[in-house]
Amino acid sequence: MPSRRELLGGVGALALGACVPVATASVPPQLPRRGADKPELVVQEIGDYQCPFCAAVQPAVKRVMQTYGERVALVWRDYPIARHEHAMGAAEAAREAKAQLGDEGFWQYHDVLFRNQSTLAPADLLRFAEAFAIDRTRLRRALELGIHRDGVLSDKREIDALKLPGFGTPAFIIGADLFVGNYSYEELAGLVENAL
Repeated sequence: MPSRRELLGGVGALALGACVPVATASVPPQLPRRGADKPELVVQEIGDYQCPFCAAVQPAVKRVMQTYGERVALVWRDYPIARHEHAMGAAEAAREAKAQLGDEGFWQYHDVLFRNQSTLAPADLLRFAEAFAIDRTRLRRALELGIHRDGVLSDKREIDALKLPGFGTPAFIIGADLFVGNYSYEELAGLVENAL
């Protein structure tokens, strides 16, 4: 696992702890969600399945949701980075998991993608589906036809429209503020607590 210093090296101009106010529209209902049905706060996680920083922050995100899940909803937003060869396909496959199995299926597949980050070629995405009730034929078709590509790109365009210098993943929109970086549980929980 990369050191904290290595993980923070990719943050760029938006340093860890930097807060950028963003105008937030309502969160589209089709996005994957977990946590409170009627949340006091919505946290949007913006990530890329091949980003090592995004994988490294997952334990903190899970722990925050264990702590605040009755008060907070977590929404996943895709931001596949162009240099990551399989990030787009992984994002599309995760959306197909949601289409077939709902939010719970999405989050299970999402976790598998991060645990297997170095093996996300199309054949791997189909192989991972075997552990779930994901119809491999439908998944293969969704990947070949790019059925979910517009949804993935819509997330990316929305973030790009903010024109943030040095934006990287992972990032979190917590309430109306954007935070970029690989936060520890304590740091992320503090941001959530401050926004509640």
